[in-house]
Amino acid sequence: MDLHQLQAFEQIVLQGSFSKAARKLGLSQPTVSLRVQALEQMVGGPLFIRGGSRLSLTEQGRSFLPYAQAALRAMTTGIEVAQHTAQGKRGRVVVATLPSLSTGFFASTLARLYQTHPQLDILVHTGHTQQVAEMLSDGFAHIGFVSAPFFHPDMTPLLHLQEPLLLVVHANHPLAVQEQVKTSDLEELGNPFFFIDWSLEMRQWQKQHMVKNRTLVEVPPHTARDLLLQGRGAAFLTRSFIHDDLKNRNLKEIPVVDLPLLRRESVLIRHHRVDALPAAVDVFLDLFREEAWGYVENE
Repeated sequence: MDLHQLQAFEQIVLQGSFSKAARKLGLSQPTVSLRVQALEQMVGGPLFIRGGSRLSLTEQGRSFLPYAQAALRAMTTGIEVAQHTAQGKRGRVVVATLPSLSTGFFASTLARLYQTHPQLDILVHTGHTQQVAEMLSDGFAHIGFVSAPFFHPDMTPLLHLQEPLLLVVHANHPLAVQEQVKTSDLEELGNPFFFIDWSLEMRQWQKQHMVKNRTLVEVPPHTARDLLLQGRGAAFLTRSFIHDDLKNRNLKEIPVVDLPLLRRESVLIRHHRVDALPAAVDVFLDLFREEAWGYVENE
């Protein structure tokens, strides 16, 4: 039994004759007849009463019809779902990421993905770099964002992300009235200056320039942002992380005139055992490259 046989059977019922069904399907009448005969052999008896003035179903045909139609609907739906999955319109996107990379253009990518592909399942899980790598190794996620540099024999890099770090304070902070500051001003005027472990380079710079006689205050990015929004302290954050705060003027970027180029670097990876990512993941990647344009380097 195949799809063509079921289609011929249904069309004969709908059209009321073999000849009309053949025209509807774009086939010859003998071809339609052969398909029905093959179907009748399979079900073990005639499906139509032949020879009368009006074509009608046998009792066996009437009992078989709803199941044939259900099978056709299921097959049609299945083909459509498979085609949409191959096109990235359906399926599942599972992304593991560092918490500090789950905002900004990451969030805007998800918003666009949901808008353009509403039938996709989108799952995001957060963790530190080692946890992200474990989720990929376990097959729990398709792709993952981790801190760079990152080297693992089982992982393949997909793209490299570089984001400049900005000195940020609350709009009402004393530093906010200054057009620019020097590195030597930060520890005194930050009150306090929040250390964030963005990278080895950033750690070394902060310890070299900021640790003197003051108490060390080291916090995660989300904590630093919350403290800044309360009007406390200064910190280096990425633009994507505080995009809305800058746009709404709750936080303000302060240029540091003698600051070297300090960046937060991350890399998007997948496990090498995955020969090809699902089409839906490729759609996510295309949108992410657009949203993070200017910060992304393809591997």
